[in-house]
Amino acid sequence: MNMSFLLNGTLVSVAPKTGSETLLDYLRLEANLCGTKEGCNEGDCGACTVIVTQQDGVPRPMNACILFLPQLQGCSVRTVEGLAGPDGALHPVQEAMIAHHGAQCGFCTPGFVTTMAATHATGETDFDAALAGNLCRCTGYAPIIRAAQAAAQVPVPAWMRERPEPQALQSSDDIFCPQSSDELAQWYARNPDATLIAGGTDVGLWVTKNMQDLGAVAFVSHAKDLRQIHDETDTLRVGAAVTITNLMQAIRPLSASAHKLFSRYGSPQVRNAATIGGNIANGSPIGDGSPALIAMGARLV
Repeated sequence: MNMSFLLNGTLVSVAPKTGSETLLDYLRLEANLCGTKEGCNEGDCGACTVIVTQQDGVPRPMNACILFLPQLQGCSVRTVEGLAGPDGALHPVQEAMIAHHGAQCGFCTPGFVTTMAATHATGETDFDAALAGNLCRCTGYAPIIRAAQAAAQVPVPAWMRERPEPQALQSSDDIFCPQSSDELAQWYARNPDATLIAGGTDVGLWVTKNMQDLGAVAFVSHAKDLRQIHDETDTLRVGAAVTITNLMQAIRPLSASAHKLFSRYGSPQVRNAATIGGNIANGSPIGDGSPALIAMGARLV
């Protein structure tokens, strides 16, 4: 397949051969952007955090170690190397981290800075929650939080205000990015043994930890109708590819307890990629969305 996305403001074209190539490996091995670190390689430590902006224009932190390249079609990705302005001016978060001595050994710093830059762009100020997916092994959290608080007083730089444009996508029969559930159904009928990938927060570990060959894969989050939430007055109709983050926002006015439960899922980086359909369908022992949905009287279609 052939795909493209914006990388630090520049359009790049990539031709994944298997579909299981991770963004982290692409950045470090092909793009020569080694600021993004490999830590746990399973989405827990945040050292590999990058900023991903999808078509809705909202910048979100995500774990590059378990993001497969086809998931990024038509998105914008910013790494720590892409935070400074075109003239070299530092991002407010970078300046604040220097001023408040927010880096110690420095290994975790790029992930913290990118997460903080995404938070800065959206105006979020609950930094304990926003940085819950970034680990500092030097226990330097206090100056990092002070840096985030200081940066919040500075406007978002103009170069960080970007909205990706839709890009043409050429799928192959082995790496398929359906644009609708109907397209997915037709392809899946021809490839019944294929792996379906939504957020990849579980499947990613099959690759990075178990070194599995996934064979034919379909990236279902490209199907627009599977990403929708419809408010039907007395019911929320939630698509399988709706992320945990978006489900949390929709369910908060209806059930504070369900919102609180979903806020315990992984970290912001994980929730920004993970989907409720994947949480139910993969049968993972930590897929604890199902009991809550059963308690709420949810119906699986």
